[in-house]
Amino acid sequence: MIWLVTGMVVMNATFAVAQSAVRIDSGMRTDMRITIAVPPFVATEPELSVFAAEMAQVVADDLAFSGLFILLPSVQYPAGFNGMERDVQNLNLTAWRATKAENLVYGVVFQEGTQLVAQFRLFDLYSNTQLYGQEVRVERAHHRLAAHRFSEEVLHHTDGVPGIGTTEILFAGSKGDGHKEIYVADYDGANLRPITKHQSVSIMPEVSSDGNSIAYLSYKDRYCFLYIFDRATGISRALSKEVGLNSAASWSPDSKRLAMTLSKDGNAELYLRDPNGKNATRITNNRDSDTSPCFSPDGQRIAFISDRGGRPQIYAMNLDGSNQSRLSFHGGSAYDPDWSPDGKSIAFVSVVPGEGFEIYTIASDGSNPVRLTTSTGINESPSWSPDSRHIVYSSTRNGRSELWAITVSTKTERRISALTVGAEGPTWGPRRR
Repeated sequence: MIWLVTGMVVMNATFAVAQSAVRIDSGMRTDMRITIAVPPFVATEPELSVFAAEMAQVVADDLAFSGLFILLPSVQYPAGFNGMERDVQNLNLTAWRATKAENLVYGVVFQEGTQLVAQFRLFDLYSNTQLYGQEVRVERAHHRLAAHRFSEEVLHHTDGVPGIGTTEILFAGSKGDGHKEIYVADYDGANLRPITKHQSVSIMPEVSSDGNSIAYLSYKDRYCFLYIFDRATGISRALSKEVGLNSAASWSPDSKRLAMTLSKDGNAELYLRDPNGKNATRITNNRDSDTSPCFSPDGQRIAFISDRGGRPQIYAMNLDGSNQSRLSFHGGSAYDPDWSPDGKSIAFVSVVPGEGFEIYTIASDGSNPVRLTTSTGINESPSWSPDSRHIVYSSTRNGRSELWAITVSTKTERRISALTVGAEGPTWGPRRR
């Protein structure tokens, strides 16, 4: 159980908007990231030092990952710095302001009964004011989640969109034994654990908007069928066991319908179906293959792949199949579309002669194609983070399938190195409540 107390102002009741300096790098690009200091948190008891240090690192990693912040190196901390003050009233903001930091994160961790209590604060060093405060009470096993919650709120107070610290990534994982199971991990790769235990091949998970249900493909019943896993009960039930192709399904934003590709009528066409497997509605009908549907965030449109133009490209249409139009025209072939939660962009896999399998984005109207990855190997299965700042995808650039994430604004790529299994077909889950 986690209790949150927000808006704790201890040094000045006046709130200020965080300011960001403009820095020019050697490439003459404007760097609008905010320099922030996240020194080790204070532990009131020696046995809590490990928790305090890890929580500070979690916050620092989350903020750096966001693309909105750049961390102040410890060598640039105030002269003579040997740890944060236990009493926040003794915090020397003037000394911190003399560094290159614009914001400062302060944290203190202590024990109260059986619970770990963490008090976090975000300071604006330009105005010497506290921008945000939060107290979180958790069991010790959930100390990382507490830090992730705070980092989400720091980002929320910075540009109005919460971060993704509490989110999870689901994917097909393999230990090299010929089996693939659906796994889940924190977005940074921590707390890895399997969800399915079919001892078969299960792939392409898609999580509902509430995070409670997972649609996926599995050969657990010999053929490749669609299933839904209920995370509360641990029960897996069939979604579609049609003859022919049953492709990866996509949830509607309200989790009341799923879009999928079925070939039961002789051709790969798009269908809508309820989570219980009933009320199937066919929404495309032509001689060409239509696959890989994904919903727009308002639930009113579906993007999909069709080869009706000769090569697979991205198209979009209304939920009833009307108003179909082509979106991608940049050349080559397009696969695996995923609509960003803010509705502005669609990520996809592009295969252009001379490039290989790379991750691109286009605007939701098909304009402004942008190449994000430049690597050897195959980059595929892009999935947006809930804040539309990042995309997770699988890549074989290192010889086996691994998960990578890219910050769209900076094109900074990071391998999710904490994962200890081969990983493919990721989907980014919602924030945990």
